[in-house]
Amino acid sequence: MRKVDLLDELRSEIGVFSDKCEDQIGHLYQFVCDCLQKRMSGYKWVSIYLVQDFSFSLSYQMGETSLPKKIPFGEGLMSVAAARGSMVRERLAEQVEVYMPFYRAHHLIGVLVVVAKQEDVIDEEDITLFMELASLFETKVGKHHS
Repeated sequence: MRKVDLLDELRSEIGVFSDKCEDQIGHLYQFVCDCLQKRMSGYKWVSIYLVQDFSFSLSYQMGETSLPKKIPFGEGLMSVAAARGSMVRERLAEQVEVYMPFYRAHHLIGVLVVVAKQEDVIDEEDITLFMELASLFETKVGKHHS
Protein backbone atom coordinates (compact mmCIF):
# COMPACT_ATOMS: atom_id res chain seq x y z
CA MET A 1 0.00 0.00 0.00
CA ARG A 2 1.29 3.44 -0.89
CA LYS A 3 2.04 5.67 2.06
CA VAL A 4 -0.43 8.32 0.91
CA ASP A 5 -3.21 5.70 0.85
CA LEU A 6 -2.24 4.42 4.29
CA LEU A 7 -2.33 7.94 5.72
CA ASP A 8 -5.77 8.50 4.16
CA GLU A 9 -6.96 5.23 5.70
CA LEU A 10 -5.65 6.37 9.11
CA ARG A 11 -7.43 9.74 8.73
CA SER A 12 -10.66 7.91 8.04
CA GLU A 13 -10.30 5.47 10.97
CA ILE A 14 -9.40 8.26 13.38
CA GLY A 15 -12.27 10.43 12.10
CA VAL A 16 -14.81 7.64 12.58
CA PHE A 17 -13.47 6.87 16.06
CA SER A 18 -13.50 10.58 16.95
CA ASP A 19 -17.18 10.86 16.00
CA LYS A 20 -18.05 7.82 18.14
CA CYS A 21 -16.12 8.82 21.28
CA GLU A 22 -17.97 12.14 21.72
CA ASP A 23 -16.73 13.53 25.05
CA GLN A 24 -14.16 10.84 25.82
CA ILE A 25 -11.10 12.79 24.65
CA GLY A 26 -8.74 10.43 26.50
CA HIS A 27 -10.03 7.51 24.42
CA LEU A 28 -9.29 9.50 21.27
CA TYR A 29 -5.76 10.34 22.43
CA GLN A 30 -4.99 6.67 23.13
CA PHE A 31 -6.60 5.53 19.86
CA VAL A 32 -4.41 7.96 17.89
CA CYS A 33 -1.24 6.74 19.67
CA ASP A 34 -2.17 3.08 19.08
CA CYS A 35 -3.20 3.60 15.46
CA LEU A 36 -0.16 5.57 14.37
CA GLN A 37 2.40 3.39 16.12
CA LYS A 38 0.90 0.07 14.95
CA ARG A 39 0.13 1.05 11.36
CA MET A 40 3.15 3.21 10.49
CA SER A 41 6.07 0.77 10.49
CA GLY A 42 8.73 3.47 10.90
CA TYR A 43 7.19 5.02 14.01
CA LYS A 44 8.93 3.80 17.18
CA TRP A 45 6.84 5.77 19.63
CA VAL A 46 3.74 7.94 19.57
CA SER A 47 2.64 9.84 22.66
CA ILE A 48 0.63 12.70 23.99
CA TYR A 49 1.98 14.83 26.79
CA LEU A 50 -0.60 16.98 28.57
CA VAL A 51 0.12 20.18 30.49
CA GLN A 52 0.05 19.54 34.23
CA ASP A 53 1.57 21.50 37.12
CA PHE A 54 4.05 23.58 35.06
CA SER A 55 5.31 20.55 33.17
CA PHE A 56 4.50 18.22 30.32
CA SER A 57 3.21 14.92 31.66
CA LEU A 58 3.22 11.72 29.59
CA SER A 59 -0.47 10.81 29.47
CA TYR A 60 -0.95 8.47 26.49
CA GLN A 61 1.60 6.41 24.58
CA MET A 62 2.34 3.42 22.39
CA GLY A 63 5.80 2.05 21.63
CA GLU A 64 9.19 2.59 23.24
CA THR A 65 11.07 5.77 24.07
CA SER A 66 13.80 7.21 26.21
CA LEU A 67 11.98 10.49 26.92
CA PRO A 68 11.07 11.10 30.58
CA LYS A 69 7.47 10.87 31.86
CA LYS A 70 7.59 14.47 33.11
CA ILE A 71 9.36 17.35 31.37
CA PRO A 72 9.40 20.72 33.17
CA PHE A 73 8.36 23.80 31.18
CA GLY A 74 11.37 25.48 29.64
CA GLU A 75 13.28 22.24 29.07
CA GLY A 76 13.67 20.43 25.77
CA LEU A 77 12.05 20.68 22.38
CA MET A 78 8.51 20.32 23.71
CA SER A 79 8.86 23.76 25.30
CA VAL A 80 10.33 25.15 22.06
CA ALA A 81 7.32 23.85 20.09
CA ALA A 82 4.89 25.23 22.69
CA ALA A 83 6.56 28.66 22.75
CA ARG A 84 6.60 28.88 18.95
CA GLY A 85 3.09 27.52 18.65
CA SER A 86 4.19 25.26 15.83
CA MET A 87 5.75 21.91 15.02
CA VAL A 88 9.39 21.20 15.83
CA ARG A 89 11.26 18.41 14.04
CA GLU A 90 14.65 17.25 15.34
CA ARG A 91 16.86 14.90 13.33
CA LEU A 92 19.19 12.80 15.44
CA ALA A 93 21.67 10.11 14.34
CA GLU A 94 19.26 7.18 14.73
CA GLN A 95 15.85 8.82 14.67
CA VAL A 96 13.71 11.87 14.07
CA GLU A 97 11.47 13.42 16.74
CA VAL A 98 8.43 15.56 15.97
CA TYR A 99 6.65 17.75 18.52
CA MET A 100 3.21 19.10 17.54
CA PRO A 101 1.57 21.33 20.18
CA PHE A 102 -2.20 21.79 20.44
CA TYR A 103 -4.24 24.44 22.20
CA ARG A 104 -7.68 25.48 23.46
CA ALA A 105 -8.00 29.13 22.47
CA HIS A 106 -4.50 30.36 23.41
CA HIS A 107 -3.97 27.89 26.23
CA LEU A 108 -1.57 25.03 25.62
CA ILE A 109 -3.30 21.68 26.22
CA GLY A 110 -0.58 19.27 25.16
CA VAL A 111 1.91 18.05 22.61
CA LEU A 112 1.69 15.13 20.18
CA VAL A 113 5.14 13.49 20.01
CA VAL A 114 6.18 11.07 17.26
CA VAL A 115 9.58 9.39 17.22
CA ALA A 116 10.51 7.56 14.03
CA LYS A 117 13.38 5.21 13.26
CA GLN A 118 14.91 6.99 10.31
CA GLU A 119 15.22 10.52 9.05
CA ASP A 120 13.31 9.93 5.84
CA VAL A 121 10.31 8.22 7.48
CA ILE A 122 8.61 11.47 8.48
CA ASP A 123 7.98 13.64 5.45
CA GLU A 124 5.57 16.44 4.58
CA GLU A 125 2.66 13.99 4.26
CA ASP A 126 3.20 12.85 7.85
CA ILE A 127 3.52 16.44 9.06
CA THR A 128 0.21 17.31 7.39
CA LEU A 129 -1.43 14.41 9.25
CA PHE A 130 0.07 15.59 12.58
CA MET A 131 -1.26 19.11 11.94
CA GLU A 132 -4.71 17.68 11.21
CA LEU A 133 -4.58 15.62 14.43
CA ALA A 134 -3.62 18.70 16.48
CA SER A 135 -6.57 20.52 14.93
CA LEU A 136 -8.88 17.60 15.72
CA PHE A 137 -7.69 17.58 19.35
CA GLU A 138 -8.24 21.34 19.59
CA THR A 139 -11.78 20.97 18.24
CA LYS A 140 -12.60 18.09 20.59
CA VAL A 141 -11.09 19.75 23.66
CA GLY A 142 -12.79 23.05 22.79
CA LYS A 143 -16.19 21.36 22.59
CA HIS A 144 -15.93 19.62 25.92
CA HIS A 145 -14.03 22.07 28.08
CA SER A 146 -15.45 25.46 27.24
